[in-house]
Amino acid sequence: MQLLLKKRSRDQIEFGIIYGAIALVILGAGWLRSVLSVAPDCVFKGLTGIPCPTCGATRSVVYLSHGDILSAFTMNPLITLCLMSAVLFFIYGLVSAAFHLPRISFLFTDRERTVMRTGVVTLLLVQWAYLIILT
Repeated sequence: MQLLLKKRSRDQIEFGIIYGAIALVILGAGWLRSVLSVAPDCVFKGLTGIPCPTCGATRSVVYLSHGDILSAFTMNPLITLCLMSAVLFFIYGLVSAAFHLPRISFLFTDRERTVMRTGVVTLLLVQWAYLIILT
């Protein structure tokens, strides 16, 4: 893995800002407790009796939007980490764009990409096992 500092171009799309803004909108919607009353029940859990890998995501967003990080992490650790990371990338993107700082970029070899994909699948499976054990 190589860490690169790339010069910004004016027409470049800043995905950290886009994904971070989406995460902030999700957290803003989660701030309204009425979200829980309109959120649909999990179809997978209704059919099988076991939670899906994303069960608890809505409650996690509501807790996280109210600043209760521990409860959010307990409900769905992976969603909590993803949203917090997206917000941090949003802040980094805004600060680096405002001060014309170089953009941090990672360059992965094919083997490292495979390891990253395997890690993501492993995290999803561990998350799913956690949710199954929790219920």
